[in-house]
Amino acid sequence: MDRVKPATVTDLQNYFTLELKSVLDKHKVPARDASVIYLASLLSRHIESEKFFGVGPDGKLADTLLTDLYAQYLKAQTEEKKIILRRLGDICLMISGYFAESIRGKIVDLGYYFGMGGTAYSNLAHLVIEAEPKETFDELSAKFESFSNVLGEMSERSGLQSNKDVLRLYERWIVTGSDRLRSLLTDKGIPVPVKTSLKSSQ
Repeated sequence: MDRVKPATVTDLQNYFTLELKSVLDKHKVPARDASVIYLASLLSRHIESEKFFGVGPDGKLADTLLTDLYAQYLKAQTEEKKIILRRLGDICLMISGYFAESIRGKIVDLGYYFGMGGTAYSNLAHLVIEAEPKETFDELSAKFESFSNVLGEMSERSGLQSNKDVLRLYERWIVTGSDRLRSLLTDKGIPVPVKTSLKSSQ
């Protein structure tokens, strides 16, 4: 059955909020309301890859250079550091989750984005004075990989329409060993062994 899509731009954040709550509940990942709202806002702002990565003069998606952002962070004053750290965290979360296929063929892997993104949100939480955003960024840091997997499932819900998409899902499972991805592959009729059984069979 086709999933209902948001009718207008103004519906987008509410749509993602409901979808996020559904996926979080399904996988028993607890999250504060403020964190769910933050993730929904992140998705509604960056759901189109062209908007997220930016398009270069040649019309192709431009690479997001995390090392350049980190270099800027090291030289920045406190307020600018906050902006850069948030951007770093957001980029890592979206790339490792919703746009995970963009990592294929790259030098760095998911672990790199998990580490850099989680650290960025943690450092940001230490710079923020207000209690609400501090707690939100602390949770984004502590549950970075879980939230990334949730965004990954949301991407898969809307994008698993071809054999190529299934292959990308399988490749992500190989990297993460996620039970959720294994379940999705099984639902698609792809038999996948439990990760621990791979070693015992060798």
